[in-house]
Amino acid sequence: MFQPARIIRAAVATVALALAAGCAATGSETVAGPELAGAWYQIYFDSNGAQIDSRGQMIVKNVAYVVENNGATRVTVIGKTDRVGASSANMALSKLRADAVRDALIAAGVPAGHIDTSWSGERRQEVATLDETAEQRNRVVDVTVVKQSR
Repeated sequence: MFQPARIIRAAVATVALALAAGCAATGSETVAGPELAGAWYQIYFDSNGAQIDSRGQMIVKNVAYVVENNGATRVTVIGKTDRVGASSANMALSKLRADAVRDALIAAGVPAGHIDTSWSGERRQEVATLDETAEQRNRVVDVTVVKQSR
C-alpha cells in the first residue's frame, strides 16, 4: 500500500538526522552526514502495554539484519504513547516500550553501544488527538538505523 505520509516522514527524519550530525563543508572537502542504512520502522503496542507482538519481533529481526550487514551503524529507538491516562504514566509507559525494543534488539544481536534510546510519552504523536483518545498509531516505538560516518 502506498503511504505518502510515511515516505514524507522518513525523508524529513533523514534530513533532520543529517542536520543534527552537523553536515558541513570545510574548504573543498565535505564532511558526510548520516545515511539511512535500512529504513524507518514502527513497532506498535496494545493499549497500556509494552509487549512486542509477532509483527514487532519481525521488525526487530529485520533491524538486526540491517545492522549486521551495513558496517558501522547507530540505531535510534523512541517510545511514544497515546493520550489515554495521566501524562506521567504515559511517560513511564513510553520508556517501558522503548526499553523493551532496545532489549529485543540487543537479544537479536545489535550491540548495546550502538543503540540510542529515548521516550516522549504523549508529547510527539503521529496523529494529533484530544486527551483520553485511544489511537493505535500513537502507541508506537520509532526505530531508525543510520550509517555512521567513517
